[in-house]
This record gives sequence, structure tokens and C-alpha cells, in this order.
Amino acid sequence: MKSFEFTIRPAKGGDADNICDLLDEVAAEDIYILTEPGERTVNHIKGLLQKQFSNRNLLLVVDNYGDIVGVLGFIGGAFKKISHVAEMGMVIEKNFRNAGLGSTLLREAIAWARKRGFRRLELGVLSNNRQALSLYKKFGFQEEGVRKNRYQVDGEWVDEILMAKFL
Repeated sequence: MKSFEFTIRPAKGGDADNICDLLDEVAAEDIYILTEPGERTVNHIKGLLQKQFSNRNLLLVVDNYGDIVGVLGFIGGAFKKISHVAEMGMVIEKNFRNAGLGSTLLREAIAWARKRGFRRLELGVLSNNRQALSLYKKFGFQEEGVRKNRYQVDGEWVDEILMAKFL
């Protein structure tokens, strides 16, 4: 593992390049997230960062000496009937996994969601990502469904596990 001192903070406009690099790095592992390297652009990340100011969306980053080594994003329901719901996703750089960052990010994000009145958190996780499934279960997320053969990863079909947590 690399040197380990970090700050968790909301992402800023200047983080877009580093976030995009992290997403590409994790995507290149071809295991954990649905995107391929290069499919998320800096402009896409900047768009997410601009929406963050609506108080319905959040991108938390793990800053390790100026390097972004983790990201957790929330997108709040945009319509009245789902305004209590936030969808989330998280990535952590390979050299920083198994160090408690996922737990720390989830604690911060759940506290943020509660303060803003969200009642339900949702996520989808690839069925082969046992580490993430275990972490989400540890934080009270429950499996609600399966999308069979949702992803094709390295020539293999992989299910998506749908999970949710009530606050």
C-alpha cells in the first residue's frame, strides 16, 4: 500500500481530471465498475460537480497528499415521488483497498444523506465484486433484486445485484 494519510472532502472543480483518471484506472481492472477506460470524460465529471451545489447530489473524494484515491457519488431523486431516494456508487484505487476507506466514505455519505432528508439509498454492484457486497451488507444494505447477465466483463456475463438501505 502507498503512504496513507487522507482527507475526505466534497470534490471541487479542480478535481475533475484526477477523478477521471481514477475511474479509468479502476475501469481498466475490468472487474468493479460498468465503464471502460475513456468512457467517462472530464466534462462529464465537471457536470456532476456543478450539480453538487443543488444539495441533492454529492461527490466525496479521498485525497491522499493531493492524489484522488477514492470517490463516492450520490445522485438524489430529481422528481417528487423519488425525492427521498439517492443512488450511489463508489470506487477506490487498488493500492488503497482493504484499508477502511470504503467504510469511512460510507459513514460520511450516510450522515450527509440523513441531514438532507433522504430516506433510501440505492446501488447496483457486480455480483463478482464480493468485497463490495460484503461492505454494503456490513452497513445495512440489503439485496433487493438481481439483473441477470446485466454486464459483459471480459467475455463473461455478470449479474448486477441491486441493494438498498433505509435511513
